[in-house]
Amino acid sequence: MDSRRQFRDNDDDDDAHETLIRSSPIHRPEKGTRGQLFLATCCITLLFVLSGLLISGFYAETPGATRPPTPPTEPSPVSETPASANPTTASPTNPPVSRAQQLDLKTGFQISSTPQVRDYVFNITLGQGSPDGFPKSMIFVNGQSPGPLIEANTGDLIRVVVHNNLPEESTAIHWHGIDQRNSNWMDGVHGVTQCGIPPGESFTYAFNVSGQRGTFWYHAHVSLQYTNGLYGPLVIHDVWEQVPKVNDDKVVMFGDFFHGDAEELLGQYLGTSHSGSHMAGTEPPPDNIIINGHHVSNCSSSSSTKDNKEKELICQSGTLYNTRATNTSTPFFVTIDNHTLSIVEMDGTEIEPIATTRVFMNPGQRYSVLLTANQTAGNYKMRVTAAKWCFHGGKGDSNLAKVNYEAIGLLSYDDVDATTPPIGSRWDTRATSNAVSGPEPWGDTCADLPFDLPKPMRSTAAFDVGEHNYHYFTFSRDSKNGTIHSYINNTLYEPLRNDATLWKASKTAASESTVVDHVDNELGWNFGPGQFVMVSKDADSGAQIVINSDAMMMHPFHAFQVVGWGKNTFGQAETTWNLDNPMRRDTVTVPGYSHVVLRIRADNPGIWALHCHILWHAEDGMFVQIGQRLDELQAQLETLDANIQSGGSPFRGRFCGEKR
Repeated sequence: MDSRRQFRDNDDDDDAHETLIRSSPIHRPEKGTRGQLFLATCCITLLFVLSGLLISGFYAETPGATRPPTPPTEPSPVSETPASANPTTASPTNPPVSRAQQLDLKTGFQISSTPQVRDYVFNITLGQGSPDGFPKSMIFVNGQSPGPLIEANTGDLIRVVVHNNLPEESTAIHWHGIDQRNSNWMDGVHGVTQCGIPPGESFTYAFNVSGQRGTFWYHAHVSLQYTNGLYGPLVIHDVWEQVPKVNDDKVVMFGDFFHGDAEELLGQYLGTSHSGSHMAGTEPPPDNIIINGHHVSNCSSSSSTKDNKEKELICQSGTLYNTRATNTSTPFFVTIDNHTLSIVEMDGTEIEPIATTRVFMNPGQRYSVLLTANQTAGNYKMRVTAAKWCFHGGKGDSNLAKVNYEAIGLLSYDDVDATTPPIGSRWDTRATSNAVSGPEPWGDTCADLPFDLPKPMRSTAAFDVGEHNYHYFTFSRDSKNGTIHSYINNTLYEPLRNDATLWKASKTAASESTVVDHVDNELGWNFGPGQFVMVSKDADSGAQIVINSDAMMMHPFHAFQVVGWGKNTFGQAETTWNLDNPMRRDTVTVPGYSHVVLRIRADNPGIWALHCHILWHAEDGMFVQIGQRLDELQAQLETLDANIQSGGSPFRGRFCGEKR
């Protein structure tokens, strides 16, 4: 690691609220209290990333390199072996490296087209942490948050042994954006694809990453555990990536931070006593923003200790950098004073470069952003700024207001000392153009790039939709008796507490309490009460999903194309269509009172979760599921039933209240 990279304390000056990163780069009004949503105009839709996605270059070559030649046929992936639910031994693939080296991708990883097994061991523990100087109870992976970097090549088998050492809580880990092709039970969604791993127990996740490459992440999928620290980066490399090659490559993870315990805050949010507001539906306001696990808090607070973890990362003049930005929560703008940016990848899909001065990111989204260090040598602020007009960030005296709604890193050239005052000017995040690169690509200040603007480098036409694969639903939110709930086609989602939808995928007569998509009632799948499951019948075709949303997002799900969008309800207003090489990504923003039309391949057996990735919303009912090739899934589950694990327990129904 560069000897100039170090930790340092901070003075009580104007920049005291900075996480200094010496960095290479890079409504219609609602009824009642519905207008008090965390996002003023939009939420996010999160879906699984498709097989043909790519990410940024990793080679130290001349800036401005063009795309590589057309790749040959990909090698066959490593065959997946049955995974133990109670493993006895496992060892990491790579030698231990520091957290700074992991985030700098300085791990000695070899990019190769020869698939192999990548083994990791995660020890999940509860401990005291102070990312911003304010001590609180946190959940760690191997003693750190963010957790360890997972690296793999396209076609590898990733195998992660998870030991739950939490004293009282079960846990599960979801691999955000990973297809989980023919491994639905490894998706890590508590109550959908598995029951939580109880305290003192272990579970091995094993899945192929064939056909995928890019920037992903993992996080806990039990309640709000990842808000308490259980998350980390996942990067899939590929020899044949189709983005410019760069001199250096970084992972930057940022998100909000709460000084209070997430479960206690959730109880307030779902109850009648609401933190930071007297209105139901207003999410607890964050206390801070952290970058790669660090920032400072309001140091005048009597309960805060001045433990400023400011990280320095250094860039060199004239070189090209890639920043793999990952937003874990809250809408943010990412800017670097005086520097223009080039977006080359979104949620694992390489795109034709898009020039801009800012990147707007909603929770769960990832962008690879290139930056050339071509300014006067000095220190420049990299700003992660909460888009406070897109959500209710609390009162003016909130802790987030006291840090000016932003965390600041330091992009530092060459040997410029970190104590040298920063130079340059901040960009206007609402400007429609700039003097360097011209018109800004962003439209609505709280929305993604226009859906027809990004052009995937790997061209794919819109999937053809099977006759029985058209799905349609509407999200709504309402407050009753001082509590907030979300409804899907007037259905209130009720999570399974001691079971998983996957294990209920047995073909029996549907009960009256079963709620499925209106097209699929005839299928007779019994998923239990309060479950909204859309089943695609035509297994060899694509499926189309129309979302009518007030402020809603979905969870990572298999191979999404954004093929249509428009204002108001689908069918009652104009829809703009893009069927020629539509954008593909796993995190799609659906603006308020609008609709988005998505398409997926309906060829991956399983029950897949689609939910709001603002976790407060997922917990209040913003949750649906999609079923694909359920007959084939049954056969896979029967095979699992026959596999007795090393611990002597059947795999199917592991850790659930009732074994199946």
